[in-house]
Amino acid sequence: MSYNIISGDSHIDLRFMPDDVFVSNARPDLKDKMPRVIETPSGNRWDADGTDLGVVGQEVDTNTFSTEMGTRWDAMVAGGFLDRSEEGYHPTNPELRIKDQMKDGVDAEVMYGLLRVSSLLCDNQQIDEIFRIYNDWLAEFCDTHSDRFAGLACIPNHSPEAASKELYRAAKLGLKGADFGVAGAVKPIYYRDWDILWEASHETHLPISFHTTGLMPMPPNPSEGNQYDAVFHNIRTTLFQLSGAEFLTSAIFSGACERFSNFKFVLGECGVSWLPYVIDRMDHEGEGQKGLTMKPSEYWYRQGYSTFQKESIAGELIHLVGEGNVIWGSDYPHQDGVWPDSLEVIEDNLRGLKNPQAKRKVICENAAKLYGFSL
Repeated sequence: MSYNIISGDSHIDLRFMPDDVFVSNARPDLKDKMPRVIETPSGNRWDADGTDLGVVGQEVDTNTFSTEMGTRWDAMVAGGFLDRSEEGYHPTNPELRIKDQMKDGVDAEVMYGLLRVSSLLCDNQQIDEIFRIYNDWLAEFCDTHSDRFAGLACIPNHSPEAASKELYRAAKLGLKGADFGVAGAVKPIYYRDWDILWEASHETHLPISFHTTGLMPMPPNPSEGNQYDAVFHNIRTTLFQLSGAEFLTSAIFSGACERFSNFKFVLGECGVSWLPYVIDRMDHEGEGQKGLTMKPSEYWYRQGYSTFQKESIAGELIHLVGEGNVIWGSDYPHQDGVWPDSLEVIEDNLRGLKNPQAKRKVICENAAKLYGFSL
């Protein structure tokens, strides 16, 4: 298959998973703790042993959307995202997902997984079993069209040993990388405890993605929420991608990239425009740091990547970030993504990137090389 555009940041969320996949495939002693769909007064919800995990399928509360998200949802509906719903949810039905790719002008996708599960649950055995089942299911899903789907395994963040073990297993399953809940990790990722995971990445050649979950500014007092909720929402969403600065500096100043040269990391949905400042600042602050034999920026250019979806000045700054270090993604099927308007968004965002070879790297080749699509 020939590729022109690959989304390096798309998703399969819990809301779209088959209703019975976790209970049906769980160990007998953990079945009662597995996610399942239950009826509630507010509609069907995913629940795990009494913990609410969110909405099911296409059920959405548009009252929670920002103006932009509401507009994007309308565009998704108009683009056919709810069509043929009797055949299943588009994101987890291979044929419908490919039709959505074609609608968007995208040839293949890299798919992140159950980002929120490990932050909502606290039973480590429960989390490990959910991720095991999901990763098995994901491998089978990707096998249906391996030329169009690259799945990222969900790996635990409560134990470096458990994370490493699941990454090795993911490699045997044929998955193409890992989705790691970095914000909720049991220890900071600059701790040497995580070397066992970076070593697994080094040996398997599976990149590890640190997908942003956003910075958390000081929220308003609950009693004053009506006055400040909208302002707080805009503050948080504006700063959402900047948490990548912590992940980037942690990965490099920890010496992980020095010790494990094949370890690759991706700042998922962390954007582009802030990176030139942080890269330059790392070189300034990290000069002469013990254990580093190169400039911090050199580790970034050798081993780091960041994805963006909609960033109007991205094209003007990619030459400072590294044309081989930036990956475009549609964020499908999220309401803050750009489906089904990816082609239009790419042209607008990369108008400042005049070199066609550099543009092809960003929208196709970087993701293809990192995740094993044959160009």
